[in-house]
Amino acid sequence: MGSGGPRKVTTIKIFAAGTLLALVIAVPAIAVTLLTHYVVKTSLIVTLVAGVITLFVAMAFGYKLSKRLAKVQGSESDLGKT
Repeated sequence: MGSGGPRKVTTIKIFAAGTLLALVIAVPAIAVTLLTHYVVKTSLIVTLVAGVITLFVAMAFGYKLSKRLAKVQGSESDLGKT
């Protein structure tokens, strides 16, 4: 099917992967913060704590997603070998 050589990673692919990771990390934290503050009407401290917890969970998911994106793009990094 392929020649077996490394695939060329273009700048567009890198920007697309970075944008996808930024959206995966930022959107859930912003959504939870806005919902807890404006819909649930909790205090500011509870809102911030919920937003930070969501941010850390999203960052963990983004880390796993970045490993998969690196494999898909044909990257030869040490992250994919562990």
